[in-house]
Amino acid sequence: MTSTAQPVGARRKRVLGAAAAGAFASLVVGSNVPGPLLPLYADRMSLSTFAVSALFAVYLVALVITFTVMARTRLTRYAWALLPAAMLGGVVADLSLLAGGESVMFLFLGRFLTGTCVGVATGATATIVVAARGEKGRTIASSGAIFGSFVGLILGAVVAEYLPGPTTTVYLVHMTLLTVVAVVLVIALYSARETLRVALHEPVVGGTPESEPPVERRARAAGYGIGLAGWAIGGIAVGILPTAVREQTGSESLVVGALAPVVLLSIAWLSPFVFAALQTALRPVQSLALIGLGAVLCAMGVVLASLPMVIAGCVCWGLGQGFAYACGLRILTRGLSAVEQGRTASRFASFCYGLTAVLALGTGAVSTAWGTGAGMTVAGVVFVALCTTVAILGRDRWDVPKAAESPVSQTVAAPGAV
Repeated sequence: MTSTAQPVGARRKRVLGAAAAGAFASLVVGSNVPGPLLPLYADRMSLSTFAVSALFAVYLVALVITFTVMARTRLTRYAWALLPAAMLGGVVADLSLLAGGESVMFLFLGRFLTGTCVGVATGATATIVVAARGEKGRTIASSGAIFGSFVGLILGAVVAEYLPGPTTTVYLVHMTLLTVVAVVLVIALYSARETLRVALHEPVVGGTPESEPPVERRARAAGYGIGLAGWAIGGIAVGILPTAVREQTGSESLVVGALAPVVLLSIAWLSPFVFAALQTALRPVQSLALIGLGAVLCAMGVVLASLPMVIAGCVCWGLGQGFAYACGLRILTRGLSAVEQGRTASRFASFCYGLTAVLALGTGAVSTAWGTGAGMTVAGVVFVALCTTVAILGRDRWDVPKAAESPVSQTVAAPGAV
């Protein structure tokens, strides 16, 4: 009888956490599906490198707008409705992208809608997963994004390369995925409605944001900085590298163009599992060093038209990104309630994606004016300067709290792991 007195059983909480994480990842898949297709769109529509980077950046602009709204309101109290609505919006975005094969305006509209839906889902997912899984769900917003990005790149490249209708089939596949996952999500949300009612409308036992000590200013700056260093990688790898690699190497293969970001994101997703199995983890300063080294190698690889060097840089980037973004998120959200987790995760993501958009557009503009080699060189210099600054800011600040740096907290990396 004791167990039935609980609002919902532990099994239902696990199912809810997994369903929410899966829904978020499936939406992020849609954000990166067009990545491998950007060179194809560029060839068909005679788009410049700046136009391609703008097509990528409009997604980031939509994210920043949505994240800002989510962070400045208490909409995350309605996370149970926001996440299914975001998935429905993802289907509409895919329909727009389907039409984008004939009109670049539909591509921009589809990318904007995708960004809006992912932005809504980020805060909603963070809220639901923390409500269902507590501390184990703190970093799902970052890790789910990495996993979804990884799957989206592979799906976009493989379907476009080997199946008919490269600019249509992949979106039909993604719409099917969204529909199936949405059904599972709705069932899980209904089954765990009592857990959500308590978490979203009643104080969390054991502490609220007001009872937690505020994050020290320098530590907060370091948290935002390391998150930016980790996530800005994705903007360059997905938005710029596929086109740059194909240009410099002369390859016509979409798979070759997508190889570098796929390597990066696969390592970023898997490395926390490997390090956890080894009972260790990268320190934040080590992550920053790897990100800086990766930027140098990628820039040199593009300038020298060396695909192996670009891949080596992406290996370093992947190792660094796998820990950097999650580290920043943990620093900023430790001890927060489910609702405040969602708001803070949205604010954090807004900052990171906003500056990522600026970097992607800047790199695209330089690449259009002086070539992709010059664009990647500028990006490399920016990354090295950023990582150096953040390492200085974070000195003697990374170990607060120590529990946040444990290997266990690094393992929350994929849907189904929550």
